[in-house]
Amino acid sequence: MESTEKFAADAELRDRVLRDDEADFAALRDAALARRRAGARLRLVDTGKLSASELEWLGRAGADLFTSDLARTSPVEIIFLSLASRKGGAATSYFHHRSFDPGGREGAIDAGAVRDMAESGIYVALSDRAQPREPGTVLDLAASGRRGKCPLVYYHHRPLVPWLEDLGREGAWIHVVAPAKDEAADLPLLRRAAAAAAAAGQGLVLHVERPVDPFVVGDLFDAGAFGVFETPPTDFKSLSRPLEERAARRPPGRRAGYLYREFMR
Repeated sequence: MESTEKFAADAELRDRVLRDDEADFAALRDAALARRRAGARLRLVDTGKLSASELEWLGRAGADLFTSDLARTSPVEIIFLSLASRKGGAATSYFHHRSFDPGGREGAIDAGAVRDMAESGIYVALSDRAQPREPGTVLDLAASGRRGKCPLVYYHHRPLVPWLEDLGREGAWIHVVAPAKDEAADLPLLRRAAAAAAAAGQGLVLHVERPVDPFVVGDLFDAGAFGVFETPPTDFKSLSRPLEERAARRPPGRRAGYLYREFMR
């Protein structure tokens, strides 16, 4: 465990993300206060180590809090964390990992509780990587986030589906992997989803993880999509180079992702 002084100094120098199990409460408190004095905010990941009252104190000190259903099982407790962080000029984000069907699990958080959190001003994030998500549930969460002025962040890993356009219309941030060269048939669907999300004030984020057709990606950029290139920079003669530069000039919004807008969780 590093000293309080080192954490405080580190927090003043750069926008670092800390986990609550990396330091004791005093060190995290000083880091949060140091960041606030510097005109920024500490970003703190809740693993469940600290008590709710300690996290509330850090929120009031100006820390952005990032929690999940793996760390907290009480929706009311998470809402109180959000109220505390808002008093400190910060915010609380929540990632829902498990199924929305409680299935008899003690302490499970259901979809209704997550909707309440979104409407109360908590930034909610959701992924279908581990399990499929019901379209109606995702759309309801996006509508709740829009009413709470905290757009839903949705990471879509499975085959593309038409309701992504509806999700964009509800004002969600949508993350997808950019189609490969042999997947151009998905272009109309992605274009509509990108245009709908852009019109609602958010966006569709294309994660470029492999070589793509630059004309397809350029068309999606024209429709309003954002790009995050996770491939090595191409040669300056490559047709993809202008797209990489275009994406760098227009990054997604600060709240486009959970913790990092670049992550495809």
